[in-house]
Amino acid sequence: MEALELVLFLLAAVAASSILDNLLPRLSLPLVQIALGVLIALFVHTPLESGIDPELLLILFIAPLHFNESRHADSGALWANRWGIASLAVGLVFAILFSLGFTLHALLPAIPLAAALALGAAMGSTDAVAVMELSKDFKFGRRHETLLTGEAFFNDVTGTVAFQCAIAVAVSGSFSLLHAGEEFALDLFGGLCGGLVMGVLAWALLEFIRRRGIDNPTLHVTLELLLPFLIYLVSEQLHIGGVIAVVMAGMMMSLLPHRHTAQTARQKLQSRSVWDTISFVLNGVIFVLLGMQLPRVLMPAAQGGLGDPLLIVAITLALTLVLEGVRFVWVLAMDALDYRRQRKEGASGRFLTKAELRGALAMAFAGPKGGITLSLMLTVPIALYGVDGFPVRAALVSIASGIILCTLLLANFVVPLLVPHKHAAKKSKQRVDAEVRLRLAVIDSIQKDAPTTGEVTGTDAVMVMTGAIGAGEGDDVDASEVVGADAAGDLMQADEPATVIVMKRYADQLEELLPHASKDLADEARAVVAACNALYQSIDQLAQEVASLDEDGEGEAAGDNGQGGRDGSRLSDHFRMLRRVYDAVEDVQAQALVRELEIIKRMKATDELAADQAKALRNDVYIQQMTLD
Repeated sequence: MEALELVLFLLAAVAASSILDNLLPRLSLPLVQIALGVLIALFVHTPLESGIDPELLLILFIAPLHFNESRHADSGALWANRWGIASLAVGLVFAILFSLGFTLHALLPAIPLAAALALGAAMGSTDAVAVMELSKDFKFGRRHETLLTGEAFFNDVTGTVAFQCAIAVAVSGSFSLLHAGEEFALDLFGGLCGGLVMGVLAWALLEFIRRRGIDNPTLHVTLELLLPFLIYLVSEQLHIGGVIAVVMAGMMMSLLPHRHTAQTARQKLQSRSVWDTISFVLNGVIFVLLGMQLPRVLMPAAQGGLGDPLLIVAITLALTLVLEGVRFVWVLAMDALDYRRQRKEGASGRFLTKAELRGALAMAFAGPKGGITLSLMLTVPIALYGVDGFPVRAALVSIASGIILCTLLLANFVVPLLVPHKHAAKKSKQRVDAEVRLRLAVIDSIQKDAPTTGEVTGTDAVMVMTGAIGAGEGDDVDASEVVGADAAGDLMQADEPATVIVMKRYADQLEELLPHASKDLADEARAVVAACNALYQSIDQLAQEVASLDEDGEGEAAGDNGQGGRDGSRLSDHFRMLRRVYDAVEDVQAQALVRELEIIKRMKATDELAADQAKALRNDVYIQQMTLD
């Protein structure tokens, strides 16, 4: 029962964090989730008070998240920056290991050097979940973003192996470089090769199922969800790097050829929806769990069990400063080497510009620590003592937790000051103006296509909204007599109710863009939006007048059976005509989406739309077309 309550608390916290994220724009979603986790830990008794199982964290959360991200990663960009990624995943980890280890031992000699180096090794692993969130939200530049993604994918193995070796030395006092090298090579290269092989096998299995005629999207999505867990468990049995194997399998599956049919398109759409939901939940749960652990691991330091609490705080801040400083110097050196390579290839430009320094500093702060780091530190043996019985494990875990919190705070508050938000970049006036012109062109095309789309036009359009259809074949009904000359004239200009409904949909999209558009274009678009709203309101007004007419005729209908039968016939014809109108809406929408694709293609050819913007808009149209089908 406690486990069920924990799951419910976690899901409720993730849902609440999404709401609070909109109410607290200054705080990133991970920080909101950590804060909720702290509140749960302080006020609710949970079965996690003894700590998180690191292996469970890796298989339940890290494996599926890495698998999903790797399937959508730019493999070409990762390969092009392979040496830079290797530098961050191996070289930077060891630089952090030695710099933090020796600094901690110098500041707190009661902690043995090997144990201090273990903390440095754990700090070498960036939190992949937090890095992915930052990469999605902020514009680091294509090269820096690729390096951050690659570092998050591959640096876990280096930090984990180095951590295990340091703990072994701290416990036994002996160290075998050969054994450590073998373990590192098996984890890294074994994971790379094993992941590629298992990726091919997984792709072959899915293709075999499709070729056997089993194209059930639900089955394929279920298999996709199982794959990261199976790959990780098989890798553990083979004693190779499980996380790297999952990453490589996902990349391999994305590179292999896939059939493009309507069925595979539906499957892809369903798969993306499922993975988006699962990724959101798993991301949130990781940070909520991290928040739930912080009070427990920080309590010894806060209560003075490790000596002067201010000293522990000062050491934590100093180590955070060293960590971020090492990252910044390393990234700056990598940028210098990249600039030197570009100069050899004939590129021009200056090095160490203000923008480059800001980018390097942002990348340094964009490597926060998180769940994996804390999980490693929680595996430190309890019986590990330093000078005069100093509680080494409690000190290491408390300091590590403080550094994790500091790096997350720096990523939340400093990175936004250094690099632009992607949402803000997408909402630049030039891009917004292009999208406004696109919507205006689509509305114009809907009006021009009105004579060839839909089924109910002209006087029939007025009749369907007034209930006058079915008055009798021999009866002459004038729309202006039923609803008034002005209202009928407005609707006659609309020509087709379905056309007005679809125009209103695009007008609503225009309205959202107007605050970010240039003034002249916004004024033009407002006039179009007002016209579309007026047409739509005329339809709504006519529907209300129909209701009032029905109420006025109730007494007469009740007293005249013949009149009642005639009213029933009119009502039946009215509903049939309404059905025709709503069926026509899909036809008009489908034609509008075709026109929108044509306009996007034309605007991209004339450079009115950027390539990435055109691609995003096309994808939106494709999704809408599939939902219509």
